[in-house]
Amino acid sequence: MRVLQVIDKSFLGGGQTVVRHLLEGFRGSGVENLLACRDGGPLVEAARRLGTRVHTIPFDKRFRPSTARSVAHLVRTEAIDVIHAHGLVAAATCSMARGLFGIRVPLLYHQHGFHHHNYGSLTIGLRRAAERAICRRVDRVIPVSSADLALLSSGAYAPRERLELVYYGIPEPRATAEEIEGARRVARLEPGRPVVGLVGRLHVQKGVDVFLRAAALVRETRRDAQFVVVGEGELETELRELGRGLGLEEAVRWVGGRPSSPFVPLFSIGVLSSRWEGLPLVLLEYMAHSLPIVTTTAEGCLDAVGEKEARLVPRDDPRAMADAILGLLADPERASQLGESARARFTGTFDIATMTSRLESLYLEVLA
Repeated sequence: MRVLQVIDKSFLGGGQTVVRHLLEGFRGSGVENLLACRDGGPLVEAARRLGTRVHTIPFDKRFRPSTARSVAHLVRTEAIDVIHAHGLVAAATCSMARGLFGIRVPLLYHQHGFHHHNYGSLTIGLRRAAERAICRRVDRVIPVSSADLALLSSGAYAPRERLELVYYGIPEPRATAEEIEGARRVARLEPGRPVVGLVGRLHVQKGVDVFLRAAALVRETRRDAQFVVVGEGELETELRELGRGLGLEEAVRWVGGRPSSPFVPLFSIGVLSSRWEGLPLVLLEYMAHSLPIVTTTAEGCLDAVGEKEARLVPRDDPRAMADAILGLLADPERASQLGESARARFTGTFDIATMTSRLESLYLEVLA
């Protein structure tokens, strides 16, 4: 079976990371994956290192027929059996390829969450209308959280029978002892002191400002606590200024957009302070490492963890987040129990073999 994985951008954001995991997870299986995406990003090189053939297509949000024609040509020449489109732009382009150029191949739309918050209020209605139009034109819509499944169903985006919830799965985290020690040096972490870490884009969605305010409150009680932020984004300057204003200049280590895998094993506690989510990959990484977790009650986070696996706090509540962190630092036995429960939930629910098995069954279903 030949599957064309299609995504518009080739930088390594959340959707692109899922695509990379799929390419890795399907290797050696009965599913041969090809990738279509924009040229020039790290996803292209990552895919080629995995042995995936990559076709670069100049996707953009103008939804030009020429781009759809390129997709249609690729589907024909490569004898593609199933198109698996990730995100609205890719799904709209592939839908256009089917409508304008006579492609009769099943099309799956991996929805990757609702991200209308990222755009201006004047465009939200248009984006929702576009989402509904695409959902009604594809063979299956794949939400990534139960909250998104409920919204897609109740909002009449697609009939319930065409919605298929598939949780993300990630490979077992891999970092060598040398890489972990290098990360320790980069972050200037002192041994024997607790490390409270956050991995995430420096974007309003991730609530890093809340994390910083919580860190300042934690430091009032635990002066030995060290904080690490792994990520980059448009708010970096603003957030660094906030950290300085809170007196955290020496306490917070900003390590930029480096790979998270060598840093997470150094964390005593993993934090995610998001205001909204689909299903956050970083929580799965924390879970795989058996980390005690503090996260918000954003709906996508609740698909990953509950009270048995994490300390849950309200969104935009630095005091509650600080109290949760302090509670885990003061009770190592409870912290260890949460980490073990998180690891147990990860296995068989969020591992890569589970995700690829679910998707292979879905591919076979739409081909039947």
